[in-house]
Amino acid sequence: ILPRFQILVVGKSGVGKSSLISHAFGVEKEIVAHNKPGEAHIDKELISSQNKRFVLHDSKGFEPGDEDNLEIV
Repeated sequence: ILPRFQILVVGKSGVGKSSLISHAFGVEKEIVAHNKPGEAHIDKELISSQNKRFVLHDSKGFEPGDEDNLEIV
């Protein structure tokens, strides 16, 4: 049995990654970006209040040619 699950949420800018984390997993997180890349930090752990075994990581949005963000992931 695993002590906890780590989930990385990735996708294009503006698709609702932070909203998914907030609404589906009950993680209180500021939704900072609308129509622009947000300031998500992939190394920050976001723990679900619904189940402490779910640890989420939010990534910055992927844009065409953004190889730096791909390297971080």
